[in-house]
Amino acid sequence: MMVLALARTELKLLLRNKTVATSAFLMPIMVGVFVSLNPSSDAGPGVWSVVISAQLLMVLGLTVYFAVTAALAARREDRYLKRLRSGEASDAVILVGLLTPGVVLALLQSALMLGISAIMGAPMPVNPLPIVLGLVLCTALCVAAGIATSGRTSSSEQAQFTTLPLFLVLLGSSVLGAASPLALLLPGVGLASLVHIAMTGSGPLLPAIGSLLAWTLLLVLLAKTWFRWEPR
Repeated sequence: MMVLALARTELKLLLRNKTVATSAFLMPIMVGVFVSLNPSSDAGPGVWSVVISAQLLMVLGLTVYFAVTAALAARREDRYLKRLRSGEASDAVILVGLLTPGVVLALLQSALMLGISAIMGAPMPVNPLPIVLGLVLCTALCVAAGIATSGRTSSSEQAQFTTLPLFLVLLGSSVLGAASPLALLLPGVGLASLVHIAMTGSGPLLPAIGSLLAWTLLLVLLAKTWFRWEPR
């Protein structure tokens, strides 16, 4: 119950911040629709895997990574995190409650993106499970990245700049799903690779999964090191 109460409160606070709300609610949808208009009517699964990867990474980059960074930075600077810690809720419950709205919204938007692509002519995946797996793992990656980056972000406005490098890497990863194994050294390529496998039915699963897990573990360690509950 505590998690749900925190999630409801966080959603209300998120809606009050126009920058975060626009980035989390409107921008992914607008970009997702625009991207899905580009492929020609005879585009094959390989082309659509790039489109779908771009849509999903856009959603995760904005609705999860950026929103988590901005929200935690803002809650820390206005002492909201400090006040929450003075109550009965554990640190884990506090974080889960605060992060739940963005994660749930991202999953709903991702499903919407897949629906838009299908309407615009994308073929059905040969095997949808790699997409689901990649979406779950990359969501965890972006949550960890957001917590870590919030420790280096002093306000929700500054999050526009501190999140930009990784956000651009994530978005650029969408075109590297079928590239050389070295591309898996980038954090978002694991998801793009799993989408390519789902759409085409070919490619190794384990390297893509390993890339996402390795990046998530690294970012979790950075989050534990960098995250702060109180302003300096």
